[in-house]
Amino acid sequence: MYRRMAGIPILIVGLVLLLQGCSSGKARVEDQIAAVEQNLNGIRDALSANGIRNATIIRQYSEVLKNKRPELRSLLVELEKDATVKGPLFLGLEDRLQKVRDGAGFDSWTEKLDEASKLNSATVRETYNDALSDTVNVLADLSEGELARVNAISQTAEKTLNKSRDQGPGSQYVGNPHYGQWSHGAGGSFWAWYGQYAFFSSMFGRNHYYHDWAGNRGYSYYHDVGRNHYTSRSQRASQLDVDNRSRKQFGTQGRYKSPYARTRGGSAGLSSGSRGLQKSTFKSQYSSSGKTSKFQSSSRNSGFRTSSGFSRGK
Repeated sequence: MYRRMAGIPILIVGLVLLLQGCSSGKARVEDQIAAVEQNLNGIRDALSANGIRNATIIRQYSEVLKNKRPELRSLLVELEKDATVKGPLFLGLEDRLQKVRDGAGFDSWTEKLDEASKLNSATVRETYNDALSDTVNVLADLSEGELARVNAISQTAEKTLNKSRDQGPGSQYVGNPHYGQWSHGAGGSFWAWYGQYAFFSSMFGRNHYYHDWAGNRGYSYYHDVGRNHYTSRSQRASQLDVDNRSRKQFGTQGRYKSPYARTRGGSAGLSSGSRGLQKSTFKSQYSSSGKTSKFQSSSRNSGFRTSSGFSRGK
């Protein structure tokens, strides 16, 4: 009887410690949520006041291209949204924050804390500015070299560095769930653009299949720097599903490659916040070695040098 009773205080202590841990964990989540809310409000104010550099460049580049390429006007109007709170990047961050607040789909406070921490890093103003560089560089590439890329080396240098294929205009967006999604067919998973972004395929006549794109893609901020922080949990699950499908369909034919099996270089002039994200580890589940691939690709270690955040488009 005594032995049975002796264990009760230990159980009570364990229960108390568990409850304290949960309480502390919930407080940490709330702290992160408050930080993200403050960050998003700061971004919202800065966008309204032209205080985010790459958002300003998006507006400027779009106006230039409306005169140079009027046939792209409806697409350019859509791309301009990235310089506002109506852009898919900003809306995606708001939506993820709301899901953390609601707690739907999270099994524990640790999962919520992980997602909230990612959002906190993604909503730092300097990091968010860098994330807009993909849209700036899409516009730069549409100008056929007239407008400069930002936070990236030139298009020609990047293709040489990465031995990547020309994926056509808008290639920085392929695989980014803010602009489209992978659909599935007998020939493999193919990229389906959302809304006006479909101009990239209808006007330029190019389709992207996952198994071909994955091994031949070029550098983009989303894939090579910010993917881990600018992707929701459901989007990450969808990406894994697409990768699984491609591996099963094309792996035995030697045509499967993970898009993250090797480092892509090409970044330049990133903020310290983005350089921190760039060190995030992406593991290719199906790489031959099974080892971790770290995306620390920058112009400093690539053999290419840029003195500023701008480089000519070609």
